[in-house]
Amino acid sequence: MLFFNRCHARRLMALALAGWALASHAQQRLSAEQAVALALSQPHVRQDLDAEVDLARSEVLAARTWDNPVLEFSEERGDDGPQGASRESSTLLSQTFELGGRRGLRTEAARLGVIAAEGEAEYKRMRLRAGVLRAYSAAVAAERRADVQARAAEGLGDLASVAGKRRAAGDLSGYESRRIAQASVQARARRAQADAEATAARASLAGWIGDAALTAQLDADPPLPELPSTAASGEIRTAELDVLDARRTQARAAARAERRPALPLTVGIGRKRIEEGGVRDDVALLEVGVPLPLFDRNQAGRVRTAAEAERAEAQYQRALLQAHSHRAAAFEQARLLSASARQLLDDALPEAARLTTIARASFAEGELDLVGLLDAYDAEAELTDRALEQQTRALDALIELQLLSPLTIPTHDPSR
Repeated sequence: MLFFNRCHARRLMALALAGWALASHAQQRLSAEQAVALALSQPHVRQDLDAEVDLARSEVLAARTWDNPVLEFSEERGDDGPQGASRESSTLLSQTFELGGRRGLRTEAARLGVIAAEGEAEYKRMRLRAGVLRAYSAAVAAERRADVQARAAEGLGDLASVAGKRRAAGDLSGYESRRIAQASVQARARRAQADAEATAARASLAGWIGDAALTAQLDADPPLPELPSTAASGEIRTAELDVLDARRTQARAAARAERRPALPLTVGIGRKRIEEGGVRDDVALLEVGVPLPLFDRNQAGRVRTAAEAERAEAQYQRALLQAHSHRAAAFEQARLLSASARQLLDDALPEAARLTTIARASFAEGELDLVGLLDAYDAEAELTDRALEQQTRALDALIELQLLSPLTIPTHDPSR
């Protein structure tokens, strides 16, 4: 009997674990950071980020690669003359060498382009993270509003039944009974609207992380990153400035390379054989060719790269001018809104829910009038909207503050 009970218990435990596994699989919990990681792991996101860096690396490869050598072969045959048939053939192998240092400068500019592309890819990750956090926060906030409206609809629905009984007993006027029935209908309509907005917010989040957003269990409260201890002081560095500085450095290097005079030198070596009247003579060939810069002196390349360098410098200076004031404003806004949102979410909202519960019980017992009951429901809904709005604004400020932080990867040449 003991053996039977143990087996029975094990089977029940196995069934319970299997049921728990199925339930957790059906609605897996998904935090904000997990949503960001899931978005960054999407194949198209990785391809997009890697493609920019691979394109920059291809420029390095193109700048380093020598031109292919040229192999030429020619043969000439003459008619039979007094001394017999003549034949002349030659084989020439030539290679172009670029002297003057432009090739090395172009390679250096391309290598700086890889550093800039890596910085831009990291900045893209930061902005993608910001987009996912905003979408996740919107989904959590929408479901929080839907929960409040659901509780209001259920509570007012129950109270409408109580109001009907109190009216029949002569304890409640007909107007108050009809008014609470009307409030119940309005609450159900607001609940339907809130549910639709929550579904739309889930669909928007799914656009970032896939279909997992449609069924996953999200956090109870919207995400709110920690505020930095103090505002940054001293040297102004932001992610955007790091990227623009890397592009500025690359543009300067490209302009320096195009200003360097090019000295292409083509050297060819080969052999020439002459046969005439039964006599054969072999001759060694050496050819040297230098283009004369009469028309094309790389004027277009110099003007183009100089303009790109000026544009990169202007973009950097404009961003630098705005960075300090933007960061100070974002820090102060994030500090104030974060404190207010945390207080509302942690203290005010639970207290409002408790007051609504007390008001509902008091109305059912005849201790509170209809105005006080509806005021409690309206106050909870209004406070929920205000808290979630403050949280959204605080999150925007914190995300802006993160985007105004330096990149986590170097955007300068480590060899210098």
